[in-house]
Amino acid sequence: ELAREIAHPRGGRVIAVFGSAGLRDREKRGLMGSISGRLADLTVITAEDPRTERVEDISAEIARAVAAEGRTEGTDFWQVHNRAEAIDFAVQMARPGDIVLACGKAHESSMCYGTEETPWDEFVAVRAALERRTAAGQ
Repeated sequence: ELAREIAHPRGGRVIAVFGSAGLRDREKRGLMGSISGRLADLTVITAEDPRTERVEDISAEIARAVAAEGRTEGTDFWQVHNRAEAIDFAVQMARPGDIVLACGKAHESSMCYGTEETPWDEFVAVRAALERRTAAGQ
């Protein structure tokens, strides 16, 4: 809601990037998708510690809830299963005045795939996306 209050008066959009953890509260996935479908202008669904669940399955659960809010995949929301690519996708589509919210992983130093923790740094991913955008002259 705060992001909307900041972006919308300036003609900006809220672009939410998030996922939901595997092997955790499954009901939360639909709630998160529903909230993003209502409050974000654009949603990019991605990985967030999928553990032994398939990222594609987790994303599909979230996507169903986003779509139930009247959003259309490929227009209002996307599924980008690689989190670094999802962040990059959101940053590249942002226009002046937009707010890109990368939610859920900034405070963590790893991502769990299967039973292994893989090093992860959300700030590095965001900086890389911004550098790529700057290099492209946007």
